[in-house]
Amino acid sequence: MQNKTLVATAAPAERRGIGFIKSRKSDDKVMDLAEQMINGAAEHGIRIIDVIADQTSGIDIDRRNVDRLVAWMEKPYIDTVVLHSIFDISEDLDDLLAFLMRAEVVDVEVLSMTENFEVVSLPWDGDFLC
Repeated sequence: MQNKTLVATAAPAERRGIGFIKSRKSDDKVMDLAEQMINGAAEHGIRIIDVIADQTSGIDIDRRNVDRLVAWMEKPYIDTVVLHSIFDISEDLDDLLAFLMRAEVVDVEVLSMTENFEVVSLPWDGDFLC
């Protein structure tokens, strides 16, 4: 009988994230969108812990559900936020930049479903020191 050596390989670390959807559609449609988000994130190695559905009509960042999202981002075990669209956070550019800077500070990647789960990043302002 031959001795066999088993080599354990570490599985890639699972990323954990929070989903965020801003929609005023019916609950069924929001649930379908959340399911698509969860499945799409899983294909990219991300386990969605919770999906926040924001059905408010506000166009700026001062909303209770955005505050909930930021609170989740600050938890040490969350490393990813998956958005349906970056504009779900705000339609105001300054608000979006503030949100993305906050995500960068807490070392959380922000991904967008409408951009095929690509990372949303801060735009380069042309300064080499940014």
